[in-house]
Amino acid sequence: MSPQVKPLKIETFQDIIRILRERPEWLEEMRRLILTDELLALPKRFDTFLKEEFYPLRQDVETLKQDVAVLKQDVAVLKQDVAELKGNEFERRVRERAPAYLGKLVRRCKTLSFEELAELLEDAVEKGLISDDEKAEVLNLDAVAGGISKADGRRCFLALEVSVKVDIEDVERAARRASVLARAGGFPAIGVVVGREIAERASLRAEELGVVAV
Repeated sequence: MSPQVKPLKIETFQDIIRILRERPEWLEEMRRLILTDELLALPKRFDTFLKEEFYPLRQDVETLKQDVAVLKQDVAVLKQDVAELKGNEFERRVRERAPAYLGKLVRRCKTLSFEELAELLEDAVEKGLISDDEKAEVLNLDAVAGGISKADGRRCFLALEVSVKVDIEDVERAARRASVLARAGGFPAIGVVVGREIAERASLRAEELGVVAV
């Protein structure tokens, strides 16, 4: 004798919930009636998206960020290299055309070669006029010229610091190295900064130290 099926009594929404809990196979069928196949497939499709597309995409983004960081570094280095090239080219131009840049300061302007300057400074070291450190300091000048001062008619040296944009450090180096050059050469030496532009604070500092800005 087959067991009697207990009749289902549904009077409230809670009764529906209770029955669906007791009959999970009904719950699945109801879900299919209420939701479309597309909606039911969304969780699986989303999981597939995460595994096959999102995570690789995130890795690609991280790689791209690293590439951009490297590119920024390369651009910074390139800008620095270009700035150095411009500075070196400007220094070369000033050395080659020193009379054109310094004609307002001296007559018979002549640029000293590195060898001439080194010999002059070496003699000064041997005579005890300057130290080895001071010799090295002056050898780092961008250029040294000699001539007859238009201000007082005396022979003098010009200690040049050349920069595309002259800043206060250029002015102070020119003044410091001119002082050493004067002791080494036995003639007055004028600190000179040459640039396409000069910072305001550098201009003020040049007036304080007696450095000529060209």
